[in-house]
Amino acid sequence: MHSALTHQFPHLHPVARQAISGLVRCCDGWRRLFPARRPTHVVPALTTWEQFLSTEPRSRRAMVTVQPLGVDLEGGFWAAVLLANVARWYRGSLGVRRQNQPLDVWVARLGREGTDARQRAPDPEVLTAAVTCEDGGFQVVRLSLEDAALTPGAVAALLARAPVRSLAESRREGVFPQVVVDRAARGASAWASHLLTSSAWLGARVDAATGALELSIDHLVMDGTAMAELSLAASVGLPRRADPAELGDWLTGPDEPSPVLRVELPEGLDFRNLTCAMLQAVRRAGEGVFPVDNPTLLVPVLPSSPHTVARKWRRIGIAVIPSRTRLGPMTPTHVAHLLEQTRRGGGVLEDIFATLYAPALPWWMPSLTTHGFAFTPLLRQVPAALGGNALLSKITLEVDDDDALARHPALFFNTMRPLCAVGGGVALCVTEVLHATPSGARKRFFAALAGSGALGTRARLLAFRDVLVAEALRRSRPARPMLP
Repeated sequence: MHSALTHQFPHLHPVARQAISGLVRCCDGWRRLFPARRPTHVVPALTTWEQFLSTEPRSRRAMVTVQPLGVDLEGGFWAAVLLANVARWYRGSLGVRRQNQPLDVWVARLGREGTDARQRAPDPEVLTAAVTCEDGGFQVVRLSLEDAALTPGAVAALLARAPVRSLAESRREGVFPQVVVDRAARGASAWASHLLTSSAWLGARVDAATGALELSIDHLVMDGTAMAELSLAASVGLPRRADPAELGDWLTGPDEPSPVLRVELPEGLDFRNLTCAMLQAVRRAGEGVFPVDNPTLLVPVLPSSPHTVARKWRRIGIAVIPSRTRLGPMTPTHVAHLLEQTRRGGGVLEDIFATLYAPALPWWMPSLTTHGFAFTPLLRQVPAALGGNALLSKITLEVDDDDALARHPALFFNTMRPLCAVGGGVALCVTEVLHATPSGARKRFFAALAGSGALGTRARLLAFRDVLVAEALRRSRPARPMLP
């Protein structure tokens, strides 16, 4: 383990490498002495990524999508349209073969079976939803997946008949909402709509200032591809304002406590060079902010297995990319090597995470270790390296022609930001819409930036974006002419 750490993280102080090696040996010994009970009753076995997510609070593992649609809030009919869309997508997705991403679940906090917070819904043929009301209560409805019940009119009629009640009453009756729609605008953040109930994995709201549709999604339940499909399906047919607001720099409203900033990226930028541009921006923006002099970037990667599941439906792995190697700054070639190494599975990071987040260990141990190391001199490099000072994520959506590329609706997303315990950081998330042609690929990027800790303020995000865009332009290739 010590030699592997030296190769993977050459910038770590020898004391830090010894500490993480000792911690892994200690956790491995605990795991052998106290084998875990079955950690999940929902999927065959938890991946390392799911083991990590299972130890994180719901607020930490949130993903958010923003679609600047200019939704008309008059009368609240948008909630019925959205619920009908989500229920139809849910019904169509039940038969899709995904790796460990079942949707017929609700999310538990206390009283869960095993370490997995996902619990099977009692009836997979019903989607349970809650809609917020002005008086502080909820309307809880069970949506049948039959065609006649999944029209906006049918859902609106069902809501009109549903009594206003508290969620405690629903829980006592064994009803756990999987979806919550914040029609009454009770939530204060785009990131927290699903937190309005204790069991939901999807929350939806419309920002009153911008009219943007904002979905918050529990990352434990699904990864990025499903999130993108769900977000696009949910927005179909929503009522629109006659005079929608112009798309500005800030994708979220002026009162958002964790704002999301739009970033324009050049079409000729490939992912390896985007990674290097991100690393350079993190190094420059993080001077005096991060507790380490070689910040790291986390990059989600779709693995090369299992072969029985289509690649886009596999649960992600995480690559850790340092800003510098022994030979100097990170290069696109070295980035490609690290991504491919992670894609094939294994490696020192996989071994460390599989041990630290093993189901046999107490749920509080990883968090206690992270915070303990973060405030200890020489050891703070460990949580900074493994937890990352920045995150870069990309989802690719393919279209058939240039017209579809030009018409594709804007879809921005963001996800888990770095821990404040390691100085915080930024997360850049990119939706790449791609049309492959004989002369190459035409692309459109919808990129969004969010931050945490010292880099979570609007001023810091704007400054970071300036550095990133300048570096991205320097590294991009000129757009190639299209063949007739």
